[in-house]
Amino acid sequence: MRKSGNPLKTRYLPIGLVLFALLLGVYKAAILTTSMGSGLLTFVVLVGLDLLFVAPVLMVAIFHGSTRFKLLQISSRLVLLLLAAFYLVDSFVLLALDEHAAPADIGRFLPEWRVALSFMDGPAYLAISLLLIAPFLVARLTPARMKLGMALITITLTIGSLNLFLAPQPLARYAMLGPAGLLGMWPSQQPAPVYSEEQIRFYASLDRTPVEVPAEKPNVILLVVESLSSINSKLLSGRGELLGRFDELAQEGLSFSNFLANHQASEGGLIALLSGFPPIHYPTATEYMFDEFAPQPSVIAEYRRQGYFVEFLTNANLGFIGLDRYLQGLGIDRSRGRDEVASMRDAPRIVQDAPPDDLLYAEALLRAESLALATQPFVLVLATTSTHLPYTHPNEGPDTAKAVWDWSLQQLMLFYRHLQTQGYFDEGILLITGDHRQMRPLTAAETHRYGDSARARVPLLVIGPGYPRGVLDGRYFQQADLLRMLERVQQPDAPLSPQPIWVERYNRKFGKIELIDKLSVFDQADDGRVEYRLKIPGNSIEWLDGKPDFAREVESRVHIQRSQHQRNRVLRLAVPKE
Repeated sequence: MRKSGNPLKTRYLPIGLVLFALLLGVYKAAILTTSMGSGLLTFVVLVGLDLLFVAPVLMVAIFHGSTRFKLLQISSRLVLLLLAAFYLVDSFVLLALDEHAAPADIGRFLPEWRVALSFMDGPAYLAISLLLIAPFLVARLTPARMKLGMALITITLTIGSLNLFLAPQPLARYAMLGPAGLLGMWPSQQPAPVYSEEQIRFYASLDRTPVEVPAEKPNVILLVVESLSSINSKLLSGRGELLGRFDELAQEGLSFSNFLANHQASEGGLIALLSGFPPIHYPTATEYMFDEFAPQPSVIAEYRRQGYFVEFLTNANLGFIGLDRYLQGLGIDRSRGRDEVASMRDAPRIVQDAPPDDLLYAEALLRAESLALATQPFVLVLATTSTHLPYTHPNEGPDTAKAVWDWSLQQLMLFYRHLQTQGYFDEGILLITGDHRQMRPLTAAETHRYGDSARARVPLLVIGPGYPRGVLDGRYFQQADLLRMLERVQQPDAPLSPQPIWVERYNRKFGKIELIDKLSVFDQADDGRVEYRLKIPGNSIEWLDGKPDFAREVESRVHIQRSQHQRNRVLRLAVPKE
C-alpha cells in the first residue's frame, strides 16, 4: 500500500507577501523617522508598531500553507493580497499626507483620480511592482518552518502590542492597527443623545460673539496659502528656512506669532475661516464636512448682510469633495475654480490636478481691479494649491520643498506689488494665512518650540492702512475668529482667542468613523504648551484630563455652536425637496 506521507511537506507558504509587508513597514518607518528628524530609537519603535499588522499577515500565510482544501488556499491567498494592498495604500497616503487612508470613502475620491495620481512617485510604483511579484514567491512549509512561524507570530504580536501601549501618542498614531480602531468596529450600546428643544432654547439665549466688521468697511482680500506653516518661518519660529520671502513681506504689515488653525485639513480650515466657527461635529451630522457645515449661519453671510460682495477664487477643482456645495450653501455671490476661469481651464496642471498659482494671482488682480470700481465693498477669498504635496515645481525647477516654496512666494510677492500699483492698499486689507499646518510628521524641534499646539501653528499677516508695519503681535488668535473679530485686530489691548479650539480630523477606518467626537483646547496662559482634550458624545462634554479653569467658557461656546447646528440641520431636512 502506498503511504500518503506528511501533508505539510507538500504545502507552500506564500512568503513573498509576508516579506512585502515587513519590508514596507521598514520603508515606512525609515521615511517617517527622517521626516521627524529623529534617530534609531524612533525607527525601531515605528517598525515595532506595525509588527502588530505583520502578525495576522503571517497567520493567514501559515493557514494557507497548512490547509489541504483548494478553496481555502485560494481564499487565504486573496485575503493576503488584499491585506498587502491595503497596507500599501495606507502607508503611502500616510507618508504623503500624514494621515491614514480611508478605504470606505474611496468612492468619493474616484472622480478625482488625477489628484491621486499626482502622489505617485518612484517608490510608490516600485512598491506596486513588488506587490504584483510577491504572490509568486513561495516556500515549502515543513514542520520545522511551521514551528518557526508560530514562534514568529508570538514574537511579532508581543513586540507590536508593547510598542503600541508604550509608544508616545505622536508615534502610536502611525500604527497600521490599533485597539481603539478595532474596538470601534463594534456598535455602541446606545445612540448618542441629541440636544433637546429645551437645551436648544437655553443655549440660543446665551450671548454669542458678534461679527465685528471694521467700521470703515474696507475691501478685504483673504489669501489662504496651502500648507503655510509657522515652523517654516524664521520670523515666527526662530528656525524655519522655507519662508524667507514671506518673512520679507511681513515687514510690510502686522504678523501674529500665535495664530492657530482649527483643523489639520483644507476643508476644516476653509470652514473655520469662512463660516467663522471651528468645524466641530454635532449630533445628527454625517462625516461629510462641507455638506454638513454649508447651511449653518456663517461669518461670510454677515459680511454680505452688511453690504459686502463676496467672491471665492481658486485654481483647484471646485467640485473636489463638495467644495462647490459648501460655497453655494454659504450664499457666496460668486465662486470660480480651475474649470470656470478661461486662463486656467486649459493650462498645464501641476499638483492637485491644478494649474500653478501665478495664474490664480493674475486672475485675482483682474478681479480686484474690477471690484474696486464698484461702490460696494468686497471680500475676495483666494485659495492656492502649488505648495501642496507632493512638491512639484511649476516652472521646471527642482521638485524640492525649498524650490517650490521659493517660487510660490515669489508669485505672492509679485501679487502684493501689483496690488500696491493698483492703489488697493489706499483702503483695502490683505490677510495672508494658511489653511493648515504642513502635512508632515511633527518634529522634536517643533514640539520643543510650541509644545502640544505645534500641529495648529500657521502664520497670519495683515497688511493695510492703519496696521503697523514690521510688528509681531503675540495675542492668541484662531482661524474661526479672523473675519469675526477683524475690527479688534487694530486694538492691541483687545483679547482675541485666548483659548483656541483644535478639532481632530475624523475619517472612516475599520468600517466606523474615528475621532468624530474629539477636540482639544489650547490656552494662551500656558503659551499653548498643554493640550486640554475633550470628548463630546452627543449633547455632553467630558474633559479627559480634568477640567481647566476656563472650562465653563469653552463648554458654553461648544454647546451654543453644536446645538444651533443640530437645529439648523433638522429644520433643513424637514423642508420638502422641490
